Amino acid sequence: MTFTDPMTILTDHVGTLAEDGYRRRRDADLARITAAGRAPARADHRILPAQRRRTRPILAGVAVAAAAAVTAGVLALPGDTPRHGRATPPVSTPLDARSVLLAGAEYAAKQPATAHGAYWYSQIRDVERARQRRKGVKGHGTLANGAPRSGPYFPFHAYVSITWENWDPYQQGRPSRTVDRDIQTRFATPADKAAWQRAGSPSLTDMKPFSADSHTDDDPYLELGPKGTTMAGLAKLPTTAAGLRRMVQADRNRRIAELRKYHAQSQELSLTEDILDAGVAVINAPAPPKARAAAYRMLAAQKGIRGIGPARDGLGRSGVALAVRIEEHTLHGIQRSEEHLIIDPGSARILAFEYYPIGADGTVASEPDHSTLMITDGWTDRIGVPSHD
Repeated sequence: MTFTDPMTILTDHVGTLAEDGYRRRRDADLARITAAGRAPARADHRILPAQRRRTRPILAGVAVAAAAAVTAGVLALPGDTPRHGRATPPVSTPLDARSVLLAGAEYAAKQPATAHGAYWYSQIRDVERARQRRKGVKGHGTLANGAPRSGPYFPFHAYVSITWENWDPYQQGRPSRTVDRDIQTRFATPADKAAWQRAGSPSLTDMKPFSADSHTDDDPYLELGPKGTTMAGLAKLPTTAAGLRRMVQADRNRRIAELRKYHAQSQELSLTEDILDAGVAVINAPAPPKARAAAYRMLAAQKGIRGIGPARDGLGRSGVALAVRIEEHTLHGIQRSEEHLIIDPGSARILAFEYYPIGADGTVASEPDHSTLMITDGWTDRIGVPSHD
């Protein structure tokens, strides 16, 4: 006989009742959200960068560091149609992040399960504001294609973009492939380009085109569970928000215990960030519909995620922006920012990630310093061949 903790039953039951309450107004919310999302993008004279190469700790593997955000796009030049804009929703009807996420869960749960292919293909377009080399660092970094810089921003506004393509095998033991290409630099305005020229036209990036196959026989696809989750293991992920949250919490407890063996004052991400990372990783993975729905419901139940309003991503696609405050402890101090997720509530897809710096006075920047657009992914039977989804 299997014994179930009564508190677990009660928690799941209360969550179901709360969800029923939100469902009553969800249709009206979505009608308002999608209507507002079709508003034209704002007139902005600066291009907005599309997100930094931020490796989510929930992902594992060589190519998977990029798979959390699947993107492609073209940087706009000054005078072009703005890449990104956010319409302001009516003040009397504030956006309810929980309703948006629960609507995404409903849509995801209704999708048919699909057969897997040999490789999961994803494409990424990543853009970040150009940085100077940090003093004392020479050459092109330690990565084969050049390390993204970590020094201070240039005094002018310039942006560097790169496209990634990834092929992750369903069967462990097969090679994975990562291709970095289409590296571009752009200036926000002609005045910024002139300032760059006056500074001696310094190099804006150390990155360069790169392609490599890797054999990662033992690497899991997601860092979920005691030994991680393989591509095949995605089918065994929890199908309830409570079950997925327990897995994330157990992973967090193990990680903290391991870190504190070596450093008593080790800094950890907040629980909200761990929940966010895990939820986004499952939503973007080729997980079964019920598991992706569980990830959306887990995010819906997590405090600290708030709605902002209708938004357009870097490709002009309409969606809804949700925000989370994040705090990272780095070698150079504490970095605070606000992460925005742009979700298409009609397809339960995450369209983009944007990172807005937060100043010492607590003010959130009007433009992101990094963004990522998620444009395409899907199964393919051959490495090197994109999916047709």
